[in-house]
Amino acid sequence: MTDQVQQSQAAQHAEMIGKPLFAILLVVIYGVYRIVQEGVWPAWPNGTILVVGGIVSAVCIIAYMKSIEGGPGRSWGKAVSGFGGLIPYSLYVIVFVGIWSLVQLVTIGISWGGLIAGLFGVLIGYRILKSFYDITEVVAASQ
Repeated sequence: MTDQVQQSQAAQHAEMIGKPLFAILLVVIYGVYRIVQEGVWPAWPNGTILVVGGIVSAVCIIAYMKSIEGGPGRSWGKAVSGFGGLIPYSLYVIVFVGIWSLVQLVTIGISWGGLIAGLFGVLIGYRILKSFYDITEVVAASQ
């Protein structure tokens, strides 16, 4: 391979991995804010789950990218890292941070903070899920 082709592939990998990691970074920052606001172990460790889950999800996404560089085919490493990066964290962000915050607007009371947190959770969670799905589709198309 020429240097230009390798640089092109490296740029494509960096772009694919950067999209979900940037969205995860935003959620981790929100999690740190919640930890400062509520503490590390409140009644329901929302901020702690957002921070620790974000770190684990980022590691899984990086592990998935490394495992697909190993070549085509199925493996347990690809399955575990794909599942770890895709489903638990993004669905937690969408359902708990997003939808549950929006439900609380009706059950507890309307507030701008709750509305912003709910929309943030739904949109950023969807972005994490969609960008990781795009990575898996690119990999499936290349095999």
